[in-house]
Formats: sequence, structure tokens, C-alpha cells
Amino acid sequence: MKLKKNDKKKKGSLKMQAKTVKEDKGTIVEYFYMIPAEVTVRDLVEAVHCVEEEAKEIWTELDLMEIVLSADSLIFENMMDTFTEPGDREFLSAKGVKVVYAASYNTKDKDMVKKVLEELHLAFGGFMASDTEDLEPIFEVADF
Repeated sequence: MKLKKNDKKKKGSLKMQAKTVKEDKGTIVEYFYMIPAEVTVRDLVEAVHCVEEEAKEIWTELDLMEIVLSADSLIFENMMDTFTEPGDREFLSAKGVKVVYAASYNTKDKDMVKKVLEELHLAFGGFMASDTEDLEPIFEVADF
């Protein structure tokens, strides 16, 4: 049987064609965890039970905690010294905030980050504020 011109197979048509797949690496985001109690990273690390001990590390001299997650690390760093403007101090006082930690993480880890934040919230209370000029929007941990 003779193939018609339109029926001929193109060279290489039986080979698997490579597809370009763009891997979602997530985005690093940062919020402020505002706590109404005087706490240190040692207190924070002791309140987190949803991750293995080996995944948690603290640097007490820097007041910094790192939790290794699947895509990246969740890092808490004391930022209280950066809230020096009168408006900042008024905001913190009005909200009853004693300590501020920057919390940075990869958006691919958001489910585990939420679990960590829920444990911290149970232990210390507080809320999350955006890393913006006016700290808005503000989130309750349950809504984060």
C-alpha cells in the first residue's frame, strides 16, 4: 500500500518530545510576628513541636531561630531594635506588643509555617503584620 503525501510520518515523530517544565520554587516572603510577651528565641524554639528537633536551630547571641522545612528555612529574627520611630512605638504600645520577630519563609512551605505559627500563637499569643510602612494588613494567626 502506498501512503498518500499527507499520511507520511514526519521524521522523529515517534520519539518522545521533551517538554519544558518550569519548576515552582516559591517566593521568599517576610512578615512581622508581634508578641505581647517578653520572649526570646529559646522560648520560641521550645514552643515548636510540629517539626523534628534536628530541624530547629537557634543563635541566642543574634536572637535568631531557624527551622529547616522542605523548600527552605523559616527564620525568626528579633527586629525590636528597628522599631525606633515614634509612630512605630505608638503602634507597638497600642497593640500591647513587647517583642517583634521578622518571620521569613518560602511560600511553598506555607502549610508547615502555619502549623509553627499556630503553636507559637498558643504559647504566646500575638499576630502577624505585613512588612510595609504601615504594617498593614494585619493577620490573626488563624487567618494567616
